Amino acid sequence: MNVQQSRIEENKMPGYAWVILFVTTLGVLSSLGFGRFSFGAVLPFMKDGLALNYRETGIVASSVFLGYLLSAMVSGHFVNRFTHKKVIVFFQFMIGVGMFLSAVATGFWSALAACFLIGLGAGGAYVPSLGLLGEWFTPEKKGMATGTAMAGSGIGIVFSGIVVPWIVSIQVDTGWRLSWHVLAWAVIIIAILHLVFLKNPPSRKRVLNLNDGQDSNTPTESPAAKEDSVYRNKMIWAVGLIYSTWGFSYIIFSTFIVDYLMLDAGMDEVRAGQFFAVAGLVSIISGSLWGTISDKFGRIFTLILVYFFQTVLLIGFGLSQHSTLLLLEIILYASSLWAVPSIMMAGAGDFTSPKNVAIAMGFITLFFGIGQFISPIVTGFIVDMTHSYSSAFYLSAFICGIGGTGSYLLYRRLSRASGVSA
Repeated sequence: MNVQQSRIEENKMPGYAWVILFVTTLGVLSSLGFGRFSFGAVLPFMKDGLALNYRETGIVASSVFLGYLLSAMVSGHFVNRFTHKKVIVFFQFMIGVGMFLSAVATGFWSALAACFLIGLGAGGAYVPSLGLLGEWFTPEKKGMATGTAMAGSGIGIVFSGIVVPWIVSIQVDTGWRLSWHVLAWAVIIIAILHLVFLKNPPSRKRVLNLNDGQDSNTPTESPAAKEDSVYRNKMIWAVGLIYSTWGFSYIIFSTFIVDYLMLDAGMDEVRAGQFFAVAGLVSIISGSLWGTISDKFGRIFTLILVYFFQTVLLIGFGLSQHSTLLLLEIILYASSLWAVPSIMMAGAGDFTSPKNVAIAMGFITLFFGIGQFISPIVTGFIVDMTHSYSSAFYLSAFICGIGGTGSYLLYRRLSRASGVSA
């Protein structure tokens, strides 16, 4: 390629951010929508097919989150060594392999290992994907872009909420195995699309400013990005600790809602799956909606609103199992489902230097991962003891309230700090 061609290609690169956004949305669909949240639709049938009790089921669910935690924690370092694209594509294929292995699981231990592999792939693909996306968009639109990509999670829930119960209704005994095969092939196709269309960030610091569609040379580092080391950055630690509370609280909705609707509300698998699909459909707009709000009003202020909104709804799930009320609560909760990760991933870039964004995202995801690793084990234990999800919902509401309180305290501290916007 000659110099003139190189300059032409470089000038075109910022507009390619739209393609990156589309591919990243597919990546979130693969890593979270299929790799993480479709698990909630398959789990009740996998539990019955492998004759697992609730404690074993909780441990299997936690194996996904443990794998997610470990890979998300180190993926930023892999990016600095191997580039975004190589890391993302590698872990996308790992998700597919884990799903194929889940489809042939014969008992607790094989399911545990296979689901752990799915989690490794999900975390390793997801965090670098949003890190890459953040390098293609200006800080003023980063929340919107990240939130839009999070729509992939909702699409995955819609797909699995409709398709998995349908497959199980056709093949009662082995439907959950076929479901894993379908999901695995979908992930492999998305990984191939990544291989073809995904590009690493532009060589120059020129990203797409969606305010006017023109290139912007505005520095991507925010005024708050003072600490060069992620691990000494107090803001990153504070955000991470707050993120851990959401990691704990949202699991009962995203992973156990289908089983809750069947056990506590007495629904059949098809109707429970339909409710799950409604949640996924509504959640598609949640990340973009709340990410845009955070762009305008500040990350931490928006977190306060989201945390307390979800706290009230989690209490509502524990109080009543009336189908109409449950549907309303599911719609409302889903409307904010991807708000927290959208804001957190955008916020990680606001509070550290550009070169450390991927590492910062991985570090706060460590806190999030700890919360979501512990939650299924605790939930499984509570349901085994009480034969109901009500107490688990109350506990999740309490933890979510702690996250809201922490967000409020951080907001007050930032508001008092000179030159730092919350």
